[in-house]
Amino acid sequence: MQTGSIRKRHGAWHLRYYVEEIGPDGQQRRRQVTKRLAPINDEYRAQKDLDDLVTAELAKVNRGSSAEGSLTVDDFAERFFLPWVKANKKPSTEKFYRDTIENHVKPRAGFMRLREFETVHAQRVLDGATGLSHQSCLRIKTAMSALMSYAIRLGFLSGANPCREAKAEGQRSNFVAHAYTLSDVQWMLQRLEEPARTVVGTAAFSGLRESELRGLQWSDYDGDSLYVRRSVWRTEVSEETKTEESTGSVPVIAPLRKMLDAHKRRNGAGPWIFSGEKMHKPLNLANLARREILPVLGARWMGWHSFRRGLATNLFGMGVPPEVAQKILRHADASTTRKHYILLSSKKEGAAAMRKLERVVESRHPVRAKRGPTKTRKTLQPA
Repeated sequence: MQTGSIRKRHGAWHLRYYVEEIGPDGQQRRRQVTKRLAPINDEYRAQKDLDDLVTAELAKVNRGSSAEGSLTVDDFAERFFLPWVKANKKPSTEKFYRDTIENHVKPRAGFMRLREFETVHAQRVLDGATGLSHQSCLRIKTAMSALMSYAIRLGFLSGANPCREAKAEGQRSNFVAHAYTLSDVQWMLQRLEEPARTVVGTAAFSGLRESELRGLQWSDYDGDSLYVRRSVWRTEVSEETKTEESTGSVPVIAPLRKMLDAHKRRNGAGPWIFSGEKMHKPLNLANLARREILPVLGARWMGWHSFRRGLATNLFGMGVPPEVAQKILRHADASTTRKHYILLSSKKEGAAAMRKLERVVESRHPVRAKRGPTKTRKTLQPA
């Protein structure tokens, strides 16, 4: 723990201390640093008046006292953090961290040394992300926090994560979640050709994610259930699902069973349930939507994830508890299903709820009209 030394120079107080750093040749070295603290004036007349300034400045050094703490945020990300993410996370997760750090963290804080990075700098990165939604700013904070947390675990920094107290503001998002109704699904199935019809039917009646639909193999289907064992993102096939809870099975209802059995008779030669005609690799659902679905459905097409929300909403509308829908969608917590996947029309559902209340009140506690006060005759008292 350094205490530094104070010097008077050019009408100001200067603090001298040492830092450990990694030089251009990759070798560790010790370098002396002089930092101007304050001018010599009435406020800072004696050396003891500088105690708070000295403590604050040396805290940065003592907190990240290792030589690696002299690395810039950019260098640490490229040499340590991103390679670790690539080795331990899914390709889609790696792309998220790399793009976020490249586009938002590096331009505003990449030049800073790790040990100098504080909450105020994390806040500046978030404040500089103008025009983004609140959720986008939260994702930037997540990436920064993960980078600093990894630096702390490696011993490059010590103390609390500097991103923890930073606040992600952002603009209010105009995003409106959509859930397909059963009428929407029936309308689509009547108009689409194969294989788009079966893909849409599977998405609607199983609630699988897009990557899980692409990862389905015929060995995952036994006629009664679809077993979720892998996911496909772009060209990457992963034998792991999004979360541990995502691995599981989904019951297959009779209409979906008929579609899948007919699809197998037509296209059951390869391992993948949904595959491209030429390369016989997992079908690119984005291309399928663009080429075969959008031209037919037009503006009523609201993306693949709307089937997942639609299944949860339709089940809830039939009286199925959210906890059961959670098991079918394979969420870790039922609160996720309630908050983000069950979409209700406030006017329609509110009116139905009040009618139910009305029937209960009338049957158990009938409300009768209250009679007005009875007028009494005034009696004349004898004089």
